[in-house]
Amino acid sequence: MLDFAHPWVLALLPLAALPLSRRRIDSLPFASVAWLPPDPIGRFVSVLWRVVAMLAIAAIIVGLAGPGSSNLRRQVTGTGGEILILMDRSASMDAELGRGLAPSSNGSAGGESKKRVATRALATFVARRPNDSFAFALFGLQPMLAVPFTRDHAIVDAAMDATNVGRGMPDTRLDAGLPYAVRQFDGRPRTGGRAIVLVSDGGARLNATAREQISAALAQDGIALYFVYLRSGIFSPDLTNIAPRFEHSAEAELHRFFQSLRTPYHLYQAKDAEQMAAAMAEIGRRENRQSVFFERLPRQDRSTICFIAALACCVVLISISSVQKRSWA
Repeated sequence: MLDFAHPWVLALLPLAALPLSRRRIDSLPFASVAWLPPDPIGRFVSVLWRVVAMLAIAAIIVGLAGPGSSNLRRQVTGTGGEILILMDRSASMDAELGRGLAPSSNGSAGGESKKRVATRALATFVARRPNDSFAFALFGLQPMLAVPFTRDHAIVDAAMDATNVGRGMPDTRLDAGLPYAVRQFDGRPRTGGRAIVLVSDGGARLNATAREQISAALAQDGIALYFVYLRSGIFSPDLTNIAPRFEHSAEAELHRFFQSLRTPYHLYQAKDAEQMAAAMAEIGRRENRQSVFFERLPRQDRSTICFIAALACCVVLISISSVQKRSWA
């Protein structure tokens, strides 16, 4: 729909009628007009001059009023969807990843904090998915939405990088963080795949009420859950082969609950940067469904068209003036 940035300028449109007034400067004295032969071409050029002059003035005035179109949307079709990254920001995420565990296949046993390894792999994951809408949330004592759903990946990268500043919170309230993440999908039209990527080192327990709420909310919104479990220390159990002494650990109970969900669930374990990167690459391969969504566009300014039309009219007027007879001499 067409609108104007400065509609008050349109009040000057009556000035476009000025070329209709007679101009004595264009009159040539002649002894007897009756002696002049018919001049249909001259009359046509005279009318054309006035019409073109009126169009030039009107185009300039309309252009100055700032015509344009707002609230435009375009349909985007591609491989992607809506992915919310839910990152644990408790104090345990400041610890070294893989410390105290056996070295991985590449000989590395860690060396960096879990939060730095995670944010670097997540940044690569985001960069490889240009068609996705991302949101980024943190949880510790309380959940916090750092970035709502957006396709501006630079904002998401900046928010993830900011998590490396300062120390983490003293608790891991996943019972508050996960329901909060699910609610971010409420009221959004479904345009493709939906997923939550939970990045945590475990250590969170969910009571029966929280489990029921999370299960129902994930199923209602059709959200897949990816749990990227960062292991560190001898008290981080292997969830793919849970030892008897870890059967009732918080991590094991959380994994078993996720397995009971009615929506897709996938577990990824990482004890170094290489495994973290591999986990995110595998999630990227899984989330490759086609999506169709509408992207809001900024206001489209149309004043350039008016000024181009005014310029074209001025060129015509100059051409007419160049062939106009100025005197009988």
